Amino acid sequence: MNFQKQSLNKPSNAGEFPKTVIEQGAGLTFHLLSIELVMKKMATTLLLLSAFAIISCAHKEPPLSKDRLSPRLLKVLALNNRQIQFTFSEEIDTLSLKPENFAITSDTDTLEIMALNHSLSLSEILALTEIQFDKKYDVSGYVFDTAQNKGNFKKTFSGSTNPDTIKPWVVKYSKGERHAYFNITFSEAMDTTFMNFYILPKKDLKSSWQNYLTCKFIPHTATDSLKSDTTYYLFIDRGARDVSGNTVGAFITSITPDTSYKPFILKGKVLLNDTLIKTGIVILRRENPLGISLIRSGNFSFEVRDTNAYMVDAISDKYSGSAEALADSENIIILELEEKNIDSLIN
Repeated sequence: MNFQKQSLNKPSNAGEFPKTVIEQGAGLTFHLLSIELVMKKMATTLLLLSAFAIISCAHKEPPLSKDRLSPRLLKVLALNNRQIQFTFSEEIDTLSLKPENFAITSDTDTLEIMALNHSLSLSEILALTEIQFDKKYDVSGYVFDTAQNKGNFKKTFSGSTNPDTIKPWVVKYSKGERHAYFNITFSEAMDTTFMNFYILPKKDLKSSWQNYLTCKFIPHTATDSLKSDTTYYLFIDRGARDVSGNTVGAFITSITPDTSYKPFILKGKVLLNDTLIKTGIVILRRENPLGISLIRSGNFSFEVRDTNAYMVDAISDKYSGSAEALADSENIIILELEEKNIDSLIN
């Protein structure tokens, strides 16, 4: 029996994968890597979007809640025989305040309300009334808060027979440049039939009351309008009074319509026997009176438009004095026993 030796035929690349298998494996690996890369990018994008959303939510303001609460009347107090103070639970819309929205009655008659204004705060309303009597009054009506919520109220209070003895004062006024009119607002209801004042340099202005608190000073004619090249002074000294007859103390302010106002300051001292006087007035003039200033603790000052010489006249009680004054100098007025009044210096 013949046995023939046979050899197994091995491929030339024995021990290696066939080329087609390698190419297929490489393609699969690349495909898997591509998917992994896309997934990573998607994850990063989602992470960034989530972070942005969190930051946006963190900075988003909470929705504003609308005020739906009605104002409530907490207290009614007669301050004197002409004024009643109403205290509410929140600020009141003063533009909608009308006397006809309030009714004050007693068992025999009705107390008329002449005006309503805010008091020390917008939640406090002050009523100017007819003269009250020492008896019980019922008050009813309605107001609106600043969100226009309507609040109805009804209360009882005791009227007062005590007269008002507190002097009114100026709480707001025009001052400085860019003002073509004088406006002043007082602390309480004023007697609108009475107003005496001075304007320097002289202009023919008249008082025009906007309400019981505010007065505007307007020219009688167009020729009395205030000029931009001039500083004007308003002086009131016991020339205004409240409805109870209490007069305002001395008050001075100055304005100019000038929009590029750059004044010089002229200041000085007023002495009597080498002692600074406490109070008085000083008139600034050249040919005519130009301004007026109050003396405070012996000192006075003016805003002037040049550094040339002025004359200043001082009055304090029965004493008076005059001196030349400059904006860049230390000015001193010496008083002597010689009585003068403001009218003699201004007119």
